[in-house]
Amino acid sequence: MRIHLPKLLLQLLLTLVASALVCPQAYADKLVVITARENVEELSVDDVARIFLGKVTRYPSGAEVVPLDLDPSDPGFARFARLVLKKSPAQLKAYWAKRVFTGKGKPPRRVATRAALLELVESHPRYLAYLNADDADNGVRWILELNP
Repeated sequence: MRIHLPKLLLQLLLTLVASALVCPQAYADKLVVITARENVEELSVDDVARIFLGKVTRYPSGAEVVPLDLDPSDPGFARFARLVLKKSPAQLKAYWAKRVFTGKGKPPRRVATRAALLELVESHPRYLAYLNADDADNGVRWILELNP
């Protein structure tokens, strides 16, 4: 005895199966903006961009904020620049060269490894960083999720 599923139901089942197979990869590609677990700040994408472009040095509450960048060789660096700052790594380098030359600021502190970045962020609420969602642990608070 054969069971005939309506075409629409079959398409729905195939879509659900395909989605289940793609979801783990989508999660791995997600970037998150992180801070210390005890930090209660709420930030928009625009707030994060202004912090990482050196336009503001304080959270909206008035507390000091110190942005931390991944090393430019890390794929997350270019993705963050594109998604949040709307710049390529080359444009970002030129932006900071100009700001430093004119005395209007200095780029975010660079951290060599993801582990070192997590350690710093966990240590004090003034630090703000970004990381792949699958690299962030329970010692940090996700402020924003950035989808590619």
